[in-house]
Amino acid sequence: MAMHEFRRRVDGIICPNCTYEISRRLSGAQGVSDVKTNYFRSEVSLLYDEQQITEPELETLLRNIGYPVGKGRSNLLSDAIGVLCIIGLYFLLTFLTGIVPVPSMEGRFSFGLVFLTGVLGGFHCIGMCGGIMLTQHNPISYNGGRLLGYSVMGLIFGAVGSYLVFSLRVKSIVFILAGGLVILFGLQMWGLPLFRMLRPGLPSPCTFRGAPFVVGTLTGIMPCGLLTSMWVIAASSASPLKGMAVMLVFGLGTCVCMLLFGLFGDVITRKYNKYILKASAMLIITMGLMLLMKGIR
Repeated sequence: MAMHEFRRRVDGIICPNCTYEISRRLSGAQGVSDVKTNYFRSEVSLLYDEQQITEPELETLLRNIGYPVGKGRSNLLSDAIGVLCIIGLYFLLTFLTGIVPVPSMEGRFSFGLVFLTGVLGGFHCIGMCGGIMLTQHNPISYNGGRLLGYSVMGLIFGAVGSYLVFSLRVKSIVFILAGGLVILFGLQMWGLPLFRMLRPGLPSPCTFRGAPFVVGTLTGIMPCGLLTSMWVIAASSASPLKGMAVMLVFGLGTCVCMLLFGLFGDVITRKYNKYILKASAMLIITMGLMLLMKGIR
């Protein structure tokens, strides 16, 4: 069996997740092997058996999954636009959180900002555990379990923080650390070269099924950069009840996107996932910058 090389530049790659999707879809095609997708060159290469699939059929397959053969547009340009959006969002959200009165916790950190972080981070939650939720067939019960799991973790970390002495300097360091973790997580989603090694690929789809409430509760300990940073913030509250409140408010924010996805997930086609994840990365980096600057101040 003689294998031939297929190498093309494609349009529509705007984030690393696009390359994972292309590799996943092409690897499942009959007669195709050794699929490689380059994010920064917007290039797809593979080996194929022409007796099972032809070059025109491969080009049609790429076009059908949303990445037509072209000149490799929509990666560097989208990155430049994304950076400008982050700058604009940072100043806009800083202005809005300054003029809108929100309940505040000790250390001048607002629950409003925690909730907003949850809402924006909810887009990532869709990518991380949206598939798990859909397998449970009960988004309300599943998200109820998530709120319980988040609250328990907030209670634990708040209790741990109550035994630590949080001076103004320590609180500043905590916010800088939390902001740095959120930014790092956003950059991983963005796909910059230095951070690709920290995230070699997307998690495999989860097909585990069980009681939706129990499965949702277990996601409270899921390894996640954004969730970990919120644990740090819960600990900085130096109170079990405040720590629980932080994680509960954060969880309520994530539920906004998760419940909408549970209701309309069947009508959202996969070709829009890349735009959701790209926007999510921009928003998460912006929120991380706000936390970081709050700690520096």
